[in-house]
Amino acid sequence: MLTKQLYVGLLSALVVNSVCLLGAMAEQTGNLMVHVTGLKNNTGSVRIALFNSEPSYTSDKFTGESAFRREIVPIKNNSADYTFVNLPFGDYAIKLFHDEDNSGKFETGMFGIPKVQYGFSNNAHGKFGPAGYDKAMFHLGVAEQKMDIEMQ
Repeated sequence: MLTKQLYVGLLSALVVNSVCLLGAMAEQTGNLMVHVTGLKNNTGSVRIALFNSEPSYTSDKFTGESAFRREIVPIKNNSADYTFVNLPFGDYAIKLFHDEDNSGKFETGMFGIPKVQYGFSNNAHGKFGPAGYDKAMFHLGVAEQKMDIEMQ
C-alpha cells in the first residue's frame, strides 16, 4: 500500500518527466530565415516554395503547388526576406523565382529557358533544368537557421 508521501513523490516525478518530454518535443522545431539577394529590380515579388521531400520537389515545376509551405514575399532594395516559423526538424529544399508581373507563373521562353530570375537553396545550379534535390537539400536541426540565396 502506498503511503501519501510516496504517492505525492511518484506523482511529482511523473509531472516533471511529462514537462521535460513536452519541452523536448517543443524544441524539435526551428525557424528558417531566407534572405534573397541579386534581384534586378524591386518590381513584383519573390515566390518561395519550401519542400520537405524529394518527390514533391522534383514533381514541382516552379508552381509551388506541391510545396510544404509557400510564400509571396515583397522586394525591397533588390532583396527579399522571409522567415518560416515552427518548421519541424528535417530535410528541406527551396525553389524560388522573381515574379515581376505578380502572375504567379514561372515564365519560360523557347526550349524552356527561364525568362525570370530564379534560385535554389544552397545556391545550387542545375544543368538543363532545375537544380537536383540532392544539391538543394539542407537539414534544419537548430532553433534558428539562415539561408542566403543569390538569384540566377
